[in-house]
Amino acid sequence: MEKPVKAIQEDYSKYEELIGKTKNSLSQTITLDEVKGNHLNTRVKKVDVSHTSNSDKLELIVESKIVNKKDFKFKLRAPEFIGVPIFRFDSDGVAHYNRKRNVELPKQKIDTPHFHKYDSDGKNIAFKTDALEKENECEALINDINLCMAHYCDESNTYYNNDSYIQIIQTPPNELDFDINNDNPTEGVEYE
Repeated sequence: MEKPVKAIQEDYSKYEELIGKTKNSLSQTITLDEVKGNHLNTRVKKVDVSHTSNSDKLELIVESKIVNKKDFKFKLRAPEFIGVPIFRFDSDGVAHYNRKRNVELPKQKIDTPHFHKYDSDGKNIAFKTDALEKENECEALINDINLCMAHYCDESNTYYNNDSYIQIIQTPPNELDFDINNDNPTEGVEYE
């Protein structure tokens, strides 16, 4: 079980300000052109984010699996405040359990996709938005990383230039993006 974050317990109003107020990415388009050092199957990119009412340095980190493009994460960090992401989205992965006394275990379980934030006790809690609860909307979000990023932008109040959504390019322009499930990548290509 994860320990509560002491800095959030001691200054929850700062945490609420960091999450609740508008933040601006310094990049409108984020191209995942780096490979994560400890996970060679994952592309990653970190961009700076400025806060409209707080001078703390913030970072937005976007990760995506190279093969399974439906497996991605968005993480907002405030490294001067705490060492872990202050707000996160996981499209895939293991379920999270929001541990609560006198609540049955199945009701504590939050399957992916889900968001993560902290409560006033400094505990990491997972939650689903209304869109993630609706099967059709959830499927649309997971099938389109940019639509999902727009949803993340609204939930985290993180934009480009105060009101534009951030765009994600999962494969760098200098690489080909083949479907590895296709045995013949030239299928359907006509040569003259």
